[in-house]
Amino acid sequence: MVSPTFNSLSLCRGEQLPEPSQTAMTLLKKGLAGLAVAVVVIVGIGGIVWNYVELDPYVSLYNDSCGGCHGDHLEGTSAGIALVGQGLPNGDSVGQIIDSIRNRHPQLGQPAFLTELSDVEAKGLAIFVGERRLGQRFTDFKFDHAIHIPEGVQVSETHAFRMETLINGLSPLVFSLEPLPDGSFLVTEKERGLSVVSAEGVQGELIRGTPGLGSSLDLMGVQYGTGWLLDVAIHPDYETNGWVYLHYTDLCSARCEDTSNERSMNRLDRGRIRQGEWVDVETIWQAPLRFYETTPDTGAGGRIAFDEDGHVFISVGIKSPDGMSDVTAQNLDIPYGKIHRINDDGSIPVDNPFVSGPALSSWETAGYTRQSVWTYGHRSPQGLEWHRQRGRVWNAEMGPRGGDEINELIPGRNYGWPFYSLGLEYLGAEVERHKSQGVEFDVSDMEATLVDITPSPGTSSFAFYEGDQFPDWHQNVLLGSLKGSALFRLVFNGSTFLHRETLINNLARIRDVEIGYDGLVYLLLESKAGSAIVRLVPVDGQTNH
Repeated sequence: MVSPTFNSLSLCRGEQLPEPSQTAMTLLKKGLAGLAVAVVVIVGIGGIVWNYVELDPYVSLYNDSCGGCHGDHLEGTSAGIALVGQGLPNGDSVGQIIDSIRNRHPQLGQPAFLTELSDVEAKGLAIFVGERRLGQRFTDFKFDHAIHIPEGVQVSETHAFRMETLINGLSPLVFSLEPLPDGSFLVTEKERGLSVVSAEGVQGELIRGTPGLGSSLDLMGVQYGTGWLLDVAIHPDYETNGWVYLHYTDLCSARCEDTSNERSMNRLDRGRIRQGEWVDVETIWQAPLRFYETTPDTGAGGRIAFDEDGHVFISVGIKSPDGMSDVTAQNLDIPYGKIHRINDDGSIPVDNPFVSGPALSSWETAGYTRQSVWTYGHRSPQGLEWHRQRGRVWNAEMGPRGGDEINELIPGRNYGWPFYSLGLEYLGAEVERHKSQGVEFDVSDMEATLVDITPSPGTSSFAFYEGDQFPDWHQNVLLGSLKGSALFRLVFNGSTFLHRETLINNLARIRDVEIGYDGLVYLLLESKAGSAIVRLVPVDGQTNH
């Protein structure tokens, strides 16, 4: 395409450009029209594939192996029981379903599937059945679902509660909710910025001067973009020092040598909010520009947690050039796939596990990224919280198809990704990418997860309940989910997992879970139709209201 030329010096002097020729304008219009047609065609083809081509590899396997007896929709037939809508006689965990697939068909003679299906196929079918039992589908990410708050009293195993809406109509791409001592909340919206929502549910104007943001593309229910505002957290001594911490994906723009595509990378700043302005800004953690990538920020992690000794933890997920084969989460010199720990001013704690020699004081110093690593081998760590009773930081992260995890993070330990996962690759294979890299890997070298959540609900944020409104939930984990659109309550004895209860199901994408200063449970719900903040209020007489 021929483009009109111009003298950049003329622009600096404020002189007018010469009018482009008629030929150039014609070619420009034709080029733009061709580009528009190409975009329409690509989007149209994508829509056809999404709507009419079965993308779940286990649908055809189920139809061929199980559908004849159990029905095309798992509804059951005269030859086989329904696999949804009722309990399964041999249990409904993935392991129990695998066992049923393998060995529980005596009416078929010699166990029919013992040799016909590989281990991966049996596991994939079990995950497929488990997903359908939860009302989940491989290609439905629930982003297009409107939020419907259940009415009346909700009954759990220990507390009854009702749900109240604090505010609705927030932008679709919300991320973080942070309670403030006065009863209000800081809220981050990925593409809009930071604002305050009052205790009465009124959203104020955006805080001026926060980091510049990028944009997103909604591609068939999944959001892709770079330059997002992610987590917000206040310093433990906020009422004294006023520090607010922002975790976001920094756009390097002209600072990167290759500016043909926008590149971003996780970054942590702190500042104060005065009269609606973001001031006193300091960069606390940042990676060198060579680690900025065009990879979308969907799996960037982006959470913040504080301990009681002046340390701040941040989660950095898979932000790499090739997410499908990438193994950088195992490389200590690369920041992706790590939980990082620093002092609240950005300096490195001397007891970090990979400090050798003097601890560094600035992210601008070579070797800083390695010294800040606390744990590694993480995929998409969407939740990060300090467990005061245990004295350790915990995380929740998404696996691929299955293999969502809750971990108690032991310094210096390897949490496996992408050499090992209890889930499967999306296209149906064990997670063992070390083989393609020629790397030897022993599973015993990996720290075992506390809780494997398979099928994957798309775990997001979580909170340890420490309020007094729901006393029987004390120290329980309240875990949100995105694809599962459910809120779970998990009970532990120390680090031993005991029990899981689904408190709310089919609600919405729960992006953040927080405990307010009033002891109530607050949920930040994400929806294309408009996001919302809701709260759980006890109705069983155990309330301070």
